[in-house]
Amino acid sequence: MMKTFCVGSLALLLSGGAYAGQPAPAWLHEQQVAHYDGKTDDLVTAGLGAEAMMGAPPSFADALHPTVQELRRAAIFFRASKGQGYGRLFGPNVDQETGKLLDDGGKIAGDEILAFADDRDGKQNVAMLLQIPENLATDRRCLIAIPVNGSSSLFRDMVDFGYWGLRHRCAVVYNDKGHGNGFHLLETDSVNLIDGRQVPAQDAGAAAHFRADLDDAARSSFLAAWPHRVAFKAAHSKQNPEKDWGTDLLRSVEFAFFELAKRDPGFIRENTIVIATGSSNGGGAVLYGAEKDQQHLLDGVVAREPQVQLKPDDRVVVTRGSMERRGTGRTLLDYFSFGNLYQPCAVLAVPDIPLKDRVPYAANRCQSLHDKGLLTATTLDGQAHEALDRMHAYGWDGETDVGHAFGYFVAPDATATKYVNDHGRFDVRDRVCGYSYAATDADGRPVAVPPALAATIFSVAPGGAPAGAIDVINDNDPTGPRRSWLSVSPSTGRQDFDLDGAVCIRDLVTGSSPDAKRVKAGIDEFLASGHLHGLPTIIVHGRSDDRVPAGFSSRPYLGLNSIVDGEDSNLRYIEVTNAEHFGTDLPGFDTRMVPLTLYHLRALDQMWAHLTSKAALPPSQIVRTTPRGGEPGKAPPLQSSNVPPISASPSEADRISVEKGRVRMPD
Repeated sequence: MMKTFCVGSLALLLSGGAYAGQPAPAWLHEQQVAHYDGKTDDLVTAGLGAEAMMGAPPSFADALHPTVQELRRAAIFFRASKGQGYGRLFGPNVDQETGKLLDDGGKIAGDEILAFADDRDGKQNVAMLLQIPENLATDRRCLIAIPVNGSSSLFRDMVDFGYWGLRHRCAVVYNDKGHGNGFHLLETDSVNLIDGRQVPAQDAGAAAHFRADLDDAARSSFLAAWPHRVAFKAAHSKQNPEKDWGTDLLRSVEFAFFELAKRDPGFIRENTIVIATGSSNGGGAVLYGAEKDQQHLLDGVVAREPQVQLKPDDRVVVTRGSMERRGTGRTLLDYFSFGNLYQPCAVLAVPDIPLKDRVPYAANRCQSLHDKGLLTATTLDGQAHEALDRMHAYGWDGETDVGHAFGYFVAPDATATKYVNDHGRFDVRDRVCGYSYAATDADGRPVAVPPALAATIFSVAPGGAPAGAIDVINDNDPTGPRRSWLSVSPSTGRQDFDLDGAVCIRDLVTGSSPDAKRVKAGIDEFLASGHLHGLPTIIVHGRSDDRVPAGFSSRPYLGLNSIVDGEDSNLRYIEVTNAEHFGTDLPGFDTRMVPLTLYHLRALDQMWAHLTSKAALPPSQIVRTTPRGGEPGKAPPLQSSNVPPISASPSEADRISVEKGRVRMPD
């Protein structure tokens, strides 16, 4: 059973902002508190149990009027795969030490506290969620801080790895990094609240998860020209939130201590182990947070496949066999805008690539690239191989080739347009490069957001387009605005995934126009220094990661940290073969990939042992896994033998070394 109550604005609740001698942070607002009994509802699976994650997503009794409980349950649902070991080798229903299944099915009782961190004008509204298990340890107090991955809701990482903290009887605090599931449906003028409900923007006021920065007259004028359009937090907040990801993480820790001390005055920083951990964007956020941790709020960091972008430094050199790359990798918009050009053509050069049929206009893109002078080859096969060669030369390893079709299908234009808007602080009305966002019909034409999608969007969307029927619109299609994926490029006259738009986005990264300068200025605000202050840190990355290639992020971060921290460095880097970003179990991936989540959990175990019993951190190394094999779509279940442990003493052939910025990667 869930019991819930709201306590309103924290500042008002505390009558001046003091509780047990501790001031309430001035930025803390809009608490909501709920208790979950661990049976009918819980902190990890929303009452579904771990086994349900292998089935169909939960439904709504009335999709037009979903309850808060239903929205939360749908947001928590995480599609898992028993074939890849979930529910057998790892998961909230598995005892990590013994491997035995737990009687509770992964359900954990306790309390949740939702809150916003904001500058009091309702424009930031960084969402935070504190989970306090019913069996919270008091003999060995601990807190796990998790910035959620991507632009997802606060509930995204619970079933993936957030449960690890609860199983260790720790409190767990999440934050959405100012990127979470906040949608402003402009046509109906409705917005999300922190608990997911979609309500009229006027009723939400400053408590809106996100509201576009335009008044009623401006909204009406925009819709008259561009009907049915949608704004969302990750693209249109005009806050460039990535510059604050580190601050958001540290604020979430302060929020947690404030709440925990109210329940137990003995819960203080001095006697509490604090580990920050996250994946993808969340992995980058914990590194940014560690770099900003002047208050020493953190004891350790575990970052999985971190999307971290570094200050330029040519002293960093990464070698692998005969390959040598100098510098600190590439920013997300740099490599995404480059891949957005060449990836759909390159898929035709990869033998047996999974999901090639999901990129239907690949040949058209190859021809259009040639027509614009971006490829020189004159045959389709030659163009595809030239596109792939260009991606390799730009930094993608050959091991990532398997993911190019899936990576492009997932939403490259959506990611590129999102971050261009985000970093350049563009308004929804700017429609950068002719792109906007709307729900579409079967022909890709903008339509009103379906009412059921509007009501449940907080739970079913990944933090932006594509989200159900909502997707990127190419407003420059000569036949009229149409979903970018299906649209025609004005200059080529063919369906080629809107090459004109892709070229425009690329120009905003490499060019010198006023808009390009805005984007560059935004990027410069958040570049990482690599200065971890000697904090114990483990980074885990998959060698086959196509979404955030290790060569653009983790490898150069290791090198930069060795320069900045020098002998004080306490960073370890674990690179796992046959592992990619999404851990997908789709046909063709099931036979070739192992789940990186398992190594994330193992790294957390090793960090825990280091902080609680002074066990040595593992040396930096390559972990060589064995794929499941078999036929695509029919791979045998993952076994322990497929996924060897992180070694305490790796062989010389597997050891990653770093000295004064020079990283040597085993081949």
